[in-house]
Amino acid sequence: MFERELQRKIEDFRELGIPSYLPRDSKLHMVDRMVSTVIGARRSGKSFRVLQAADELIRQGFLPSLRHVCPVDFDNPILSAMTAKDLPLIQGTFLKITPECGLQTPLLFVLDEIHRIPKWEDYVIELSRNPRWKVIVTGSSSKLLKDDISTSLRGKSISSTVYPLSFAEYLRFTACEGQSASTRGQAAMRARFDDYLKWGGYPAIPGAPAPSREVLLREYFDTMLLKDIVQRFNVSKPQQCIELYHYLLSNIGRPYTLKSAYELLKQAGHATSRDAVREYVAWAEDAWLLFTIPIHAQSQKEQERNYRKVYAIDWALALRNSSVWDGSYARSLENMVYLHLRRNYPRVRYYLTRSKRQEVDFLVSDERGKPVLAVQVSQEISHPDTLRRELEPLVSTARYFGTAQNLILTLGQEQRFDQDGVTVHALPTWRWLLQENAVACSGSDLASCPPASAPVAG
Repeated sequence: MFERELQRKIEDFRELGIPSYLPRDSKLHMVDRMVSTVIGARRSGKSFRVLQAADELIRQGFLPSLRHVCPVDFDNPILSAMTAKDLPLIQGTFLKITPECGLQTPLLFVLDEIHRIPKWEDYVIELSRNPRWKVIVTGSSSKLLKDDISTSLRGKSISSTVYPLSFAEYLRFTACEGQSASTRGQAAMRARFDDYLKWGGYPAIPGAPAPSREVLLREYFDTMLLKDIVQRFNVSKPQQCIELYHYLLSNIGRPYTLKSAYELLKQAGHATSRDAVREYVAWAEDAWLLFTIPIHAQSQKEQERNYRKVYAIDWALALRNSSVWDGSYARSLENMVYLHLRRNYPRVRYYLTRSKRQEVDFLVSDERGKPVLAVQVSQEISHPDTLRRELEPLVSTARYFGTAQNLILTLGQEQRFDQDGVTVHALPTWRWLLQENAVACSGSDLASCPPASAPVAG
């Protein structure tokens, strides 16, 4: 049964070929004799990013042709019933129907959602030991990045993350890339940014009719709940989970504590505990639905004493599945900035100033743990009180940490402020996103951003 289904999937892939795709900028790391793990939220574009990598390997000459790619999807109702002992059927079936290939032939194995198979790790390690074979494992569980990678794969893997579209990618998906030079081009990009702010970065959204976009965002949320949380963790009280997630999605960018979430569920009549709430939040983070970030602090105890802030994998997904929404996109803008920082920096936290306990939205550190960037997000800063509220803690934080960059990201305002020896730049968020993307994509190998004009395999 398994062999027939494997053969069918492989032959269907060969007949259909690699579908047309628009290149993504996310880095995909591949190292000899190591398993490449590609993780991210459901519907964020992992499968197409891996197909892009396969196409790149073919164009670079490492793979002779598409016949040297073996894709297996364990979301498949038949293949999901495999056990660890059945997994060697994959290369056995592939080599059987591809007689020109052998142990010395360059091959690429793409194993999607294989973490659904218990004790899968030893199999992929063994598969990757062949120096002529590359193995890519994809999944929508953050355990592939945190727990399984650090323990079961024992240093034999290298991870990459795929997020929904960055703004630069969104421009590419809406055929608006490279139009920033002229006044007309900048107006077009600002209009695209307004759409991006309203509808988020899921790859299917730009091409979907406007009436279908909200339906898609609701269905994505329902699917993540069902498949990536309720079924994966065998949740006994799903209604509690759902109510908590609706609440958290309504509060992106705002403070969150276990106590406040626990009180919310109790007031709604649910018999629960703080440990249960802690589990619900951990499951949402594992499924890439939500992220919680702590304060920038020197000790774990200090982090635990302070609240966390909540962000979603996609701000439009959050708004369309919130229990309440006031019609404002201020929190969406902050969530957008958070995701962009998360893509490009190793550590993103918020900060409270030491004297007045004023909040700085984001304090970003480099690989050595040194704060290098302080960021406030505000739709507009024309009112003196708003400007003072954003500028004062930013300047205080910059003076304390000596951060090299200090920004207030806005919808459209651009201005420079010099105060107490600190320079702060207010910038339109759309322009900053494109500048940051250009810096992040300044490499030139398989693990870097391909050119937008790269050939498309059909």
